[in-house]
Amino acid sequence: MILLPVFGGGSMEQILASPVTTSYTRAAEVDQISIDVAALERLYRYVDSIYIDEVDKQKMFNDLASALIASLDDPYSFYVPPTKAKEYQEETSGVYGGIGTYLNKPAPENKDLSEPTTFMITIVSPFPGSPAQRAGLMAGDLISHIGGEKVDDLTSYEASMKLRGEPNTAVTITVYRNGTSFDLTLVRERITTPTVDSGIIDGNIGYIQLSEFTPQTGKQLLDHVQKLQKQGIVGLVIDERNNSGGAVDGAMQSANIFLDEGKTLVTIQGKKGSLRDQRYISTGKAEVPSSLPIVILTNGGSASSAEIFAAAMKDNGRATLIGSKTFGKGIVQDVFRFGEGFAQVTTAHYYTPNGENIHEFGIEPDIAVEEVKLSDEQIPAFEQLMTDKIISTYVKDNPEPSEENIRRFASLNKDKGIDENILTLLVRNEYLSKMPYDKRPIADPLFDTTLNRAVQFIRTGR
Repeated sequence: MILLPVFGGGSMEQILASPVTTSYTRAAEVDQISIDVAALERLYRYVDSIYIDEVDKQKMFNDLASALIASLDDPYSFYVPPTKAKEYQEETSGVYGGIGTYLNKPAPENKDLSEPTTFMITIVSPFPGSPAQRAGLMAGDLISHIGGEKVDDLTSYEASMKLRGEPNTAVTITVYRNGTSFDLTLVRERITTPTVDSGIIDGNIGYIQLSEFTPQTGKQLLDHVQKLQKQGIVGLVIDERNNSGGAVDGAMQSANIFLDEGKTLVTIQGKKGSLRDQRYISTGKAEVPSSLPIVILTNGGSASSAEIFAAAMKDNGRATLIGSKTFGKGIVQDVFRFGEGFAQVTTAHYYTPNGENIHEFGIEPDIAVEEVKLSDEQIPAFEQLMTDKIISTYVKDNPEPSEENIRRFASLNKDKGIDENILTLLVRNEYLSKMPYDKRPIADPLFDTTLNRAVQFIRTGR
């Protein structure tokens, strides 16, 4: 979650708190920093004077900056050197060649061989419709190898760059899931990260897909909501599954659309004595009548700013959460220019309107719906299914994406050791991938059990 300096979706008030550090303590801390920096300068100058070759000053600067932030032992804090600043900016724009997934990779210095999550890549959430999502990758999956090479010594940024490349080029990854490993080869595509999309499902229910939060998400969301209201919707489903977050400002602007003035959106608590504590509250009148039922869909890929939005809506009694528990990322990062590069540093925890710190805990839904996913026993069969190209061959031979063809595929292959519901989703995803993007349905309640449950709730109130 990135904290932006401008907030346009509510008001902010300082929380009065007495600093716990005295001026003497602050002076002592500053003095220690000065002493350390002076010592490093002496070391630097001495090494520069005696080293046999010319010292690369730019490399030294970047390595010192990287080491300083890496010493925080925080996987969400890192330094981006000038050579990678352009790619970092492109990443925030959301357009690139790749497999389409948000990921997390702890710094190599934090590696613990007894815990795979400390040295492998964690998939936080695949983008809807992306090669990663169509191949069946899920939030929480780990990647141990890219192109046959271990990822242990890669930073999060380096891992992301290795997964990227020119569209229509292939990349093979080794997936580690629940103690079992298998290889998947994916073809990179031009990935444009969607932010807001919408449509009508089941006749008269509005459906909005929130895939990411940017500073513009609030306005975009309002436009979609107003468009749906003009079509006479009787309920609204907001899908935050696999939304890994983004700009805090966008999440709060979005919640502000649905809440009347004076509701707490989120409380951000920084370092003690830093005077960074802030409480954000909604402003103005809600743009949507309170009589319109709203459901928010969540899963393990709903993280960070997505959790801020979900908690603001849930705790203020404006939406019902349906799905599975969210990811549990309750910390905030500031991003700022440093030299010709960027630094990203964790600066605060955030608390829900009910005062809960959800970091590493997540948010439980009001109505739990178990996600359809492979069991450990089904992974070998799934790997064989992908290797033999059974799904793509079937779709090629049966190009009509009808319910009959989808269910027939599941029935024909149910003896391969994979649950029929999973087979149904896999072949449905393959059909969708063959459709032009603008021809794909916005959502599919028929084969989406969580969305189907949301429709049922809006229709019946239970």
